[in-house]
Amino acid sequence: MVTVPVRSGALEWIHVDCPLCGADDAEPVYERDHETGSTLGRLRKIDVLCRRCGFMYTDPRPSAADMRRYYAEASGASGSVFHAMEPGSRLRGLIEERAAFMQPLVASHFGSGPGAILDIGCATGDLLEHLDLPEWHKAGLEPSARASATARTRGLEVECGDLESTSLPDRSFDVITCISVLEHVHDLRASVGRIRQSLRPGGLAFVEVPDSTRPVAQIAEFFSFEHLSHFTRGTLVRCLAEAGLEAIAFDEQVGLPNLRVCARRSEQIPAKAAFGTDDAEALRRAIARYRRQREAFAETLTRRLNDRVDRWATRDARVAVYGAGMHTRFLMEVVDLGRSVTCLLDSDPRKAGSSFLGWRVFGPDDIPRLGLDAILISTNAFEEEVYSAIAPTARAHAIEVVRCYG
Repeated sequence: MVTVPVRSGALEWIHVDCPLCGADDAEPVYERDHETGSTLGRLRKIDVLCRRCGFMYTDPRPSAADMRRYYAEASGASGSVFHAMEPGSRLRGLIEERAAFMQPLVASHFGSGPGAILDIGCATGDLLEHLDLPEWHKAGLEPSARASATARTRGLEVECGDLESTSLPDRSFDVITCISVLEHVHDLRASVGRIRQSLRPGGLAFVEVPDSTRPVAQIAEFFSFEHLSHFTRGTLVRCLAEAGLEAIAFDEQVGLPNLRVCARRSEQIPAKAAFGTDDAEALRRAIARYRRQREAFAETLTRRLNDRVDRWATRDARVAVYGAGMHTRFLMEVVDLGRSVTCLLDSDPRKAGSSFLGWRVFGPDDIPRLGLDAILISTNAFEEEVYSAIAPTARAHAIEVVRCYG
């Protein structure tokens, strides 16, 4: 991958050739302004489509150093805004769904003996803890210091670090999981190559990334500022194959608009695959549909919320937004909440006591003492769970609860 740095103000913008095939022949297919916070400010992100292989990626992009500065400030923007692992919760359902895909493949491949697994981007270790691998050594890698520390309190061996900068031992793991990671990395080829190198011969990699042919229209941007690579089923298979990882099974029961695949380490890395552009037209159609749906949704939501926001401002109401994440960042762009918002709420233990968008983040248990008049739930995936969890407390304290989607 060729990179050409261009300095613009406080940022260094990097031009990259296609991370998948190496060609320097791409056309812009999606552009959007992103408010990234005080470190990088407001930026226009351009995603392009390689004319040679049909891979979609961000070009130009902020340098790796600038992105590290962004993540240091916006560490609270990622991850679930409703961290509940009780039976029936959405997060528990996702963990169980992933485990249900993995367990039979691991059992059929390795039998019942001992082994070693590494979860890259393991957060607080929910998946590692849930997997039924009693004789296996479980290890994790997690960039958040707070999340990795929480995982260690659960008895898991978790190192604080990321895939691109942490030294991983060669041929040391039978299974590596990499969920919601590859779309973030700067050097895609090198990152996938490191996964293969850390697998033992015949080892399995379980990879999950957003499916760019199924973007979901909501307030939060599907083609996130943080996502530098946008995969289709075909480009994901080719990306893995070029590194020596052969896709052997896709999960056809994924509850998210994601791609979930199991790939096996191959001892012979194939010659560069013949590239087609079959995915290009599917991506263009998906992007056009997504743009129309998102604009219509934003217009409807703005009309619905503006009356409430004006009413809150008129009576000097104290309002909390539930969700210290990217959804709230985008919501602030379409609705002027700054006049009434006094704080944020979030049940993710990694965010408690931190600051996001200039507001302090509290946990749901703090609601009774905050003197709130209203709570606006700012999440799509967890809206129903959040509402069910806080509604009794809100009713007891005469707090209005407003949903974006329900």
